[in-house]
Amino acid sequence: MKTFIYDRKENGMFLPNGYHLSYEYVHDPAKYKDKYGFEKTVHFLGATDSIKVEKKLSSEVEKDFIYPVEQFGAIEKLIGEDELYSEFCFLNHIKKDTLKKLQNRKGHIYVFALEESRLPTQTLIFLHKKLKEFGILPSQLIYLTGNNWSSKKEYISACDNWFEPDRLTVINTNSQMYLKAHDLLKGQQNNNIVRGKDFYEQKMRKHQFLCFNRRIRPPRYCMIAMLYDNNLLTNNLVSFSIEDKPDLNCLGRGGKPDPSTMRKILGKTDTNSRYISYYDELKKLSPMTVDYSNLLEVMGPGCENKQPYLDTYFSIVTETSFNEDTWCLTEKIWRPIIHYHPFIVQGSPYTLAQLKDLGFKSFSPYINESYDEEKNVKKRMEKLTEEIVRLCSMSREEMHEWYWGMKDILIYNRAHLQGYGNQFYTYLNESINAIQH
Repeated sequence: MKTFIYDRKENGMFLPNGYHLSYEYVHDPAKYKDKYGFEKTVHFLGATDSIKVEKKLSSEVEKDFIYPVEQFGAIEKLIGEDELYSEFCFLNHIKKDTLKKLQNRKGHIYVFALEESRLPTQTLIFLHKKLKEFGILPSQLIYLTGNNWSSKKEYISACDNWFEPDRLTVINTNSQMYLKAHDLLKGQQNNNIVRGKDFYEQKMRKHQFLCFNRRIRPPRYCMIAMLYDNNLLTNNLVSFSIEDKPDLNCLGRGGKPDPSTMRKILGKTDTNSRYISYYDELKKLSPMTVDYSNLLEVMGPGCENKQPYLDTYFSIVTETSFNEDTWCLTEKIWRPIIHYHPFIVQGSPYTLAQLKDLGFKSFSPYINESYDEEKNVKKRMEKLTEEIVRLCSMSREEMHEWYWGMKDILIYNRAHLQGYGNQFYTYLNESINAIQH
């Protein structure tokens, strides 16, 4: 494998590439934000530590190198498409000597977005054009993401339309699945996940469902408003916050649900008007928490707690992407599998199909999963609503029997995920070795 090169080294430690060249290095993301007023865009996330590769300063290597960039947060911030973060575009912070080598085609850039799968097509196009502005060929950049099954195809189509033969490469690593599968293995030692003996006790559970929500976007607001509308919110385990905190409230201007997005999800309907009217009432209920009192502390890997799963029968997973054109899987879908939980997912079309391609089983006929093949956002939301209300119409005794009817699926999925956990230290090497320059 080629050598990884880094621009900076302090106290014997390499610093993340793309880190603001004029900033003092601050490792902790919260302290970084306190000091500089912005979120980090690059960070050492740990997963790349498993890559067997030589690491050197950029000044020590002339050619045939890889310049690794570990993305932290949204890609729009990393590449400066977000205007507030234009100064933080990682390309602005490549040392001049390193940039010259890249411009002379002596190496490649690898962007590791291992904890992110959201990848809007227009953002890939923005990155493509940005690379050209810096004199770097798009084909010199390899973008390793979690699991996105729409953007790559749309980006290639866009390149075809403007007769652009040179293009960047997108690699699906399924990294979030491996990361959460590794959490499963660690959790068995730390007792923070549901163990077999917990599962087989077959106790009656206090609540019907669990629904974790961190950043509140319009689709998640619609889900929460739907639960409120059907009197399903307060007697179940639901976390959300629509307080005036920009890191959590992503609803739209002024922290209120964006009208155009709400219409896309619900249409010009009485339901839409009614859900929007709940804003003040839901804000008064905020923050609602389940296992973490501060939702800002919850990140992708880790943050597992078994008790909420032992207290409920199924999960409503509100994925990152629902109404967007980018279709992806994130770490959220793996959490219920870790804890022997069936789930219904508010996510991209064909989410369940992607899981099946990876060898997992879904929950039909126990759950009507026709929503998964529905591309129309409004109709998909209607199907989700209908099925959640149907499931919650069961008595506690009926739901208990319903849950245990899926026992074999739950056991199989958990064991299958554990198998991926056993490959945690090799999957990234295999993904990189498969790349041909």
